[in-house]
Amino acid sequence: MAGIIAIVAATLWTAFVVETIVESVRAFGGSVVFVGRSLLAPGTRPTIFILCGLAASAGLAWAAAVAYARGRRIERRMTADLDERYQEMSTRAAGDIARAELASWRANELRTTVEDLAHQRNEILAEMDLARKRTSELRALIEDYRRTLTELQERLVLLPDVEDELAQRRERTFDPSG
Repeated sequence: MAGIIAIVAATLWTAFVVETIVESVRAFGGSVVFVGRSLLAPGTRPTIFILCGLAASAGLAWAAAVAYARGRRIERRMTADLDERYQEMSTRAAGDIARAELASWRANELRTTVEDLAHQRNEILAEMDLARKRTSELRALIEDYRRTLTELQERLVLLPDVEDELAQRRERTFDPSG
């Protein structure tokens, strides 16, 4: 909007300058004329320099207006690019922060899981040691029983089977066929 105002002002100044130059040249009197009125009458040579200065000022006004409008347009474009880059950097930074927090959370979770697994492993190792000790104790006990059994078997006196003989005698006495 500000560029448009500068261009409108430059256009108005150029119209004023062109009108002044055209009317002053038509007057041929060595005076600066605007809208039919003589503003200055310094002579021919100073009038030419004044009109050349006015023409140069009109060109300078246009150059300034165009440069201002272009500068504003470039400034807006650069502001938009800068905002876009800032947004991109903010988004990237937010993503990096989120990834870092997720990695930190996962690291803590993994650390807790590793500690739990190490505790379970230690419990299982303790149970295995206890089972080894019990197994060795049971083996020693079995070995003691075998030795004791061997010793007892060596002292054992074998008696005839009295029960079997009694059972056979009873069968004979009760046998109706005999």
